[in-house]
Amino acid sequence: MKKRYRILKRVSVILILLALFTKMHAQKVQYTQYHHILTHSYEQLLPVYKNLNKILNTEINAEETSQEDYTIIKIPFRIEHHKTLLIGIFTLGAFAICFFILYPLFLYFRESKRKRATQRELIREKELLSLSLEKSDIYAWKYVESTNTFSCDKEFFEHLDMPFRTFTLQEMTEAIHPEDRTDVLTTFFRVKSQEDSKAHTQCRCNFNGKGYIWYELRYVNPTKAMAETASIIGLVTNVQHFKDKEEELMKAKDLAIEAELKQSFLANMSHEIRTPLNAIVGFSNLLVSEDDLSDDEKADFINTINSNCELLLKLINDILELSRIESGKMAFSFSTCNLNSWIDNMYMTHSLLIPKEIEFIKEVPDATFFIHTDVNRLSQIITNFLNNAAKFTKSGFIKLGYEIDFSNYEISIYVEDTGKGIPKEEQRMIFERFYKQDEFVQGTGLGLSISMVIAEKLGGKISVSSEAGKGSRFTFTLPYHNESEELFSVG
Repeated sequence: MKKRYRILKRVSVILILLALFTKMHAQKVQYTQYHHILTHSYEQLLPVYKNLNKILNTEINAEETSQEDYTIIKIPFRIEHHKTLLIGIFTLGAFAICFFILYPLFLYFRESKRKRATQRELIREKELLSLSLEKSDIYAWKYVESTNTFSCDKEFFEHLDMPFRTFTLQEMTEAIHPEDRTDVLTTFFRVKSQEDSKAHTQCRCNFNGKGYIWYELRYVNPTKAMAETASIIGLVTNVQHFKDKEEELMKAKDLAIEAELKQSFLANMSHEIRTPLNAIVGFSNLLVSEDDLSDDEKADFINTINSNCELLLKLINDILELSRIESGKMAFSFSTCNLNSWIDNMYMTHSLLIPKEIEFIKEVPDATFFIHTDVNRLSQIITNFLNNAAKFTKSGFIKLGYEIDFSNYEISIYVEDTGKGIPKEEQRMIFERFYKQDEFVQGTGLGLSISMVIAEKLGGKISVSSEAGKGSRFTFTLPYHNESEELFSVG
């Protein structure tokens, strides 16, 4: 449009200059015509004038009289003498009327036609967009800061089977599930404070009081051109269908994992039970069938049978313990425990079980500390630590002790050894069921897995630090209450 106005301006200047030039030319032509008429009239009147002078006896020297002694005044205007001028003026006038009136009208009607076509195209695109969004359960929304209200498309309320309305920020907040409010509001205010920013989040909303539905909210802080109508615009998408499918897939995955675990459990149990049973049956048959066995050989066979019986008994106990864990029937009995006395008992019990070539060390603070826990379950965890340390330590020491962290209200009971250690990539795998670092070492592979579950039930956690070839340190960290410090005594 600016370009057109510049063209009109230039054409107007040219027309004005043309009109001025035409007027000046017309005046020049008119002056020439007047001069010609005057000369002709002078030539005709000169004889008459001479005769009159003769009659009046007045001597006039005609040669001294010239045209410059006369002034032309009010010569009559004749159309036939100015046809060219008039035609030019009328032509320029008609052209100016056409250009300054008809051309703007032409431009106006052309722009009006374009606007109507654009509006029809926009309406068509909006209808197509509405159809596609409605089919996908996607609806547009906007937030107007001046009124502090949210408004959505009417299709959104038809989807919810509720009348059309607007939501205040407070009402919108109350419609969001309490667990999702913080995330949604944080994202909303971050987008609101940053120009041209975008974000999205998923949350559960209850707009019509019929229950929570999963939605995905998309936020856009509009440009300045659109900011006059809304502070934030976005889309709300019903993703409940995808959440339902996701939950079904998770359940199917859990069932598949459970089935795989059961199959692995049965396979491992079959192997672990068959091994000690074969040893028991085999050495029992040798004792009965062989008559020429020495007393030392019989004693070795009996010891082998007894050790395999103990292994089988432990395996059965672990299976029963695992069954109680999965059924949620694991019982706990909490009481106040003197940690120093408990460490002494554990040390005395395992001193007989740890090989003599390994130094068994007890390390406790000078003070006595009391905690409130299930002593039997605590003993079960530490016993697993000590048994594993004895299996994989051939020389050096095994250390049993505890530490107190008064700043974090935690105690740490640990078992440290100088055994073969655990590679870093295996340190997370050792807590899985039936995992055995060394397949040739006796054991079920359930001890650490059971200990992990018991530790969680007691409110604590198990951690391991180890280096291959240098040993390991298993730690059970348990929080304690402030009341325990009241029972703390020195000496």
